[in-house]
Amino acid sequence: MGLSILAEANLVNVLESNRSDSKKLFANDSPNNITLTTRVTPSLMKPIQQQLSIALGDKEPSAETQLVKQMARMILARTWFECGEYQKAVDAINEAGYKTVEGTFAYSYTLYVQSLSIRAMSLDLLHQNTMEAYDQLASTVNQSTSLIDHVVVDWAEEGLYRGTLLALSDSCQSSDRIPQTMRLIRAYQKACSSQLNTWKVYKRLAVTRYSLEYFSSLYKADQYLPPVDFSETEEGKQCSEDQFIEAKRAYNHQLFSIEIMQLHTVYEKLVYSITHFPRSGQPNALVLDFVDRLAEDFAIVGGSETEKRGYVEALNRASMKTFNSPCVTRHLFHALVQLGDYEEAEHALRTYLYLVDLESKALVESRSTTAALASDSFGYNTPVPSADEVEELAIAESMKKSDGPQRSEEVETLDNKIKLLVTAVRMYCKELCKGSDAVNMAEMAEQIYSKEMASSDQHDDHFIETGAVVYRTLGVAFGFLASQTFDQDRRPKYHEKALVSLRKSIAINNQSWETYYQLGLQLAEMRDIVQAIQVVTQSLQLNSQHLPSWHLLALLCTCPIKDNQAQALKTCEIALTEASKITNKDSWVDYSDDILQHVLLQMTQTLLVERVQGAEAAMASQEALFQTFGKIVVPELIPDSTSSNMLHEAISNGNARYGMVLSGSLGNMSVQDGSNGTYSAKEGSAPATRNRSASSASLQPRSVGGHSASVSSFTGRKFHLAEMFSNGHLDKSDVSSVRSVPPPTTSKSGAGGQSLHRHGSKLSLLDPKSLIRKQKKEDATGNTARGLSTTSDGGSVSSIHSVATSIISTHTLLQTTTTLSRPTTHARLQHQRSCKMLCDLWLLSAEGFLRAGKLEEALKAVSEAENVDWTTHAGVWCLLGRIRLAQNKPDKAISAFQKGLVTKPNDVDCRIWLARTYIEQGHLEVAEGLLQAITQENGWDHASAWYYLAEIYKKTDRLERTKDCLFYALELESTTPIQSFTILPRFV
Repeated sequence: MGLSILAEANLVNVLESNRSDSKKLFANDSPNNITLTTRVTPSLMKPIQQQLSIALGDKEPSAETQLVKQMARMILARTWFECGEYQKAVDAINEAGYKTVEGTFAYSYTLYVQSLSIRAMSLDLLHQNTMEAYDQLASTVNQSTSLIDHVVVDWAEEGLYRGTLLALSDSCQSSDRIPQTMRLIRAYQKACSSQLNTWKVYKRLAVTRYSLEYFSSLYKADQYLPPVDFSETEEGKQCSEDQFIEAKRAYNHQLFSIEIMQLHTVYEKLVYSITHFPRSGQPNALVLDFVDRLAEDFAIVGGSETEKRGYVEALNRASMKTFNSPCVTRHLFHALVQLGDYEEAEHALRTYLYLVDLESKALVESRSTTAALASDSFGYNTPVPSADEVEELAIAESMKKSDGPQRSEEVETLDNKIKLLVTAVRMYCKELCKGSDAVNMAEMAEQIYSKEMASSDQHDDHFIETGAVVYRTLGVAFGFLASQTFDQDRRPKYHEKALVSLRKSIAINNQSWETYYQLGLQLAEMRDIVQAIQVVTQSLQLNSQHLPSWHLLALLCTCPIKDNQAQALKTCEIALTEASKITNKDSWVDYSDDILQHVLLQMTQTLLVERVQGAEAAMASQEALFQTFGKIVVPELIPDSTSSNMLHEAISNGNARYGMVLSGSLGNMSVQDGSNGTYSAKEGSAPATRNRSASSASLQPRSVGGHSASVSSFTGRKFHLAEMFSNGHLDKSDVSSVRSVPPPTTSKSGAGGQSLHRHGSKLSLLDPKSLIRKQKKEDATGNTARGLSTTSDGGSVSSIHSVATSIISTHTLLQTTTTLSRPTTHARLQHQRSCKMLCDLWLLSAEGFLRAGKLEEALKAVSEAENVDWTTHAGVWCLLGRIRLAQNKPDKAISAFQKGLVTKPNDVDCRIWLARTYIEQGHLEVAEGLLQAITQENGWDHASAWYYLAEIYKKTDRLERTKDCLFYALELESTTPIQSFTILPRFV
């Protein structure tokens, strides 16, 4: 025993004194190029081997002596291995009977792991069948409960390093070796997990880098194997056969998400342990490789807002290790857009464009000096690009000068630039409603694409397809700017540019349903109804699942020039059948663009039902609308401790936008609940003692399903939209609440029609909160075994994926370290739109009552809408004004219309009805000024505006203008749909 110990000590001394490999020896390793540490000369091993031979010559037959001789042979094998005699090393290990030494005691286990590694590596270097030996080593490591001994870990890493890279090499790539390769990867990471980040960093970097690439490729090819198969879990054993495939897919996604992000966490620590902040203009290739891989895998994994914030923080950490990197900035922009933090995304966008020399400070400033001939969604005037393309290009080129800090030397590909610019256009069109900025980004994309096209005669299919996307994006941007501009000369030019670009996109790729939809929408806005129908039909032939395409077709059929209401109604029914999975798949659905379009289509269907089948049938259709609304859940917005009075500030982005200081609700309708439960609406300013409106009164935080439903947190929880406004309905002590309607007593089936005759209010049928309670009751008595698809957390949507993301955000690099101080722009917009949706539902009911002459019921429905959002929805005040006109109260009507224009200064309907009221009162000059502004700005396509302007011209004896306006009004009227085309998504 003593000789063996002495021999091993001498071996270690010889290796330490004769091996001086650099730490960067393995820096360039790859699966097809694996470095081996320098071998020592055989002569240095001779004395040690002689010592071991003496130990092996002991003839004593005792078990202890035989064990010592086994261990001596293992040490002897190491001497052969270190001097490059690999066959002798294998023979010595086989002769030692190494398999019987595994669990004797700690030192023998160390020698056992050493022997496994030496045997596997020796067979590898002898080019013999070695994967079985590496697999045995991996199994030993994976089965170990504790890997903390430094020598054991060192030998395990030594063998698994070569084994893992060999398994990842081209020669070992086959589907039957996937389980073996994944075991090796997991064993290597387990072996290294107890060590410092600087330990064998270059070797670990190589393995982790290629492991990430391998795991991603497996998951994309649907070949990823989790550590434990789903069928072996309790959930898998209890899962029904029809749900098994979907549940297994969710389980695999969960395990992949956890595993890939843990690998990225390791990779990040290793990368940052050897990288330093570079010099000016010098790229940091290792960090950029890490960022590119992280971005690619995060796109697969996805995640909640928490994970997205963690991803943004990871990118910010990467920016600390790079110098003005376009790559990091590009990924940061995409991450911020995904998160919905659009203000920060705009900053990242401007930085990126500067770094890749697409923009300069002078160019940005020059754009702000052009004529402000467009208005945004809030009514603010914004500068527009020049309608002359040559002039615009000349300005851009002259302003591209070097200013500010040094630009990066990194080279960004055309694909990267185009993708970023297209994403920017989408953000400006869909979220921020900035048509001018959208056009600037789209033109920039078209310019760099055209420059690349001109530089070469040969281009692949991907490049050609990119061109189709570029021109489609350009067409969408110009169409959106045309809808925002109020310059009569520029609008047709923008429309024409939009048409030319979209048709050019179709000429490049005539199989894109997106382009056909965008072209159909553009033609519809230009009132070319016949051609728009033909184009959108082609879109549906290519993709029959796209709900807005069906909706566009239905709206086109409602135009008087077609006058096919029955066909439009049938189109709505077909579309809702196609899209039934949106609302029927689960009890609850997340608020999204899809669900918004579903509700908007149902609203169109309701209007058509009223036209075709009558008002009573329309009421049943409205009940279905509120049932859909009752299923929607949205993320909470503001921290629970926040005062509920901040809710409308968060939803509306604050009324400071218009320089207003509000006390109460602009003199909104205050509804008092008497003992008999009747409504009494009164006009004028709110009493001084009333510190909050009915809408804010009904939004006090309360507990629903075990958690706060105050719409007041962005902690990842969700609540139902209907619950957002339910406190006043459920709390009878709140006398200021407008919700005193008794709960419904009928089901949501055909009995609803009978309830119209039993309830004096009729609004009970349309109460979303009663519908959500009904839905919850049905769920409680129905199928409660929802498997992996739901939880009991207040009825909100949950899945196994949500469990995965919580683990990911806690134990990986996606864990956030900052305290959230505000909701994202996307969260605020989502709440704005969800509130607008409920407002629109109540206003739809109110309009139906108004057309039927039921003014009291109409006023009650408007009161409900006012209770949802009275600070930003001008339609509430417009409909109230129309009711006052029907009541022959023009002064109160004017007051209501004016309040609507305070909430939205460029609202078309409020201005048209206000002008009409002024005409009836004889104030022709005021009305003419309003109508001229409307017809020049965002109301140019409203037939009623031109008609009333013609009325004024007629009354003032301007017959030529009267005739022109009437003809144009008739032309517009013949192409006006039942709902505006603007409700359809601008960018798909």
